[in-house]
Amino acid sequence: MSQRQLRVAELIQREVSVALRRNWITESALITITRATVSPDLRQVRVGYAVSGGDPEKKAARAFLKRIRRELRAAVSGVLQMKNAPELILAEDDVTGGVARVQALLDEMSRKDKPATPADSDE
Repeated sequence: MSQRQLRVAELIQREVSVALRRNWITESALITITRATVSPDLRQVRVGYAVSGGDPEKKAARAFLKRIRRELRAAVSGVLQMKNAPELILAEDDVTGGVARVQALLDEMSRKDKPATPADSDE
């Protein structure tokens, strides 16, 4: 990824988060913007988000973000100084699943590293 792609991705991630907090305080309370990845031509941005809560909250957040996607794009394009505002593709990140997988791998590694306990021997 080029330096420009990284800078644009970082700026978009920050501005999407700011726009959510500024314009939709209550609706975005459980939403965290986790990442942004820009296509090489800078026309599309995949914005990852995580939702605190269960399935009902995730479903509500997905519908909310789908509904305001155009407004978010307009808010972000006002800050970007680019010829074309990139299209925002909002994708849910499963942060908790990733944390659980890492924890399981760490637990497995620690079990393998422990020396086997010697059996009680008769002397």
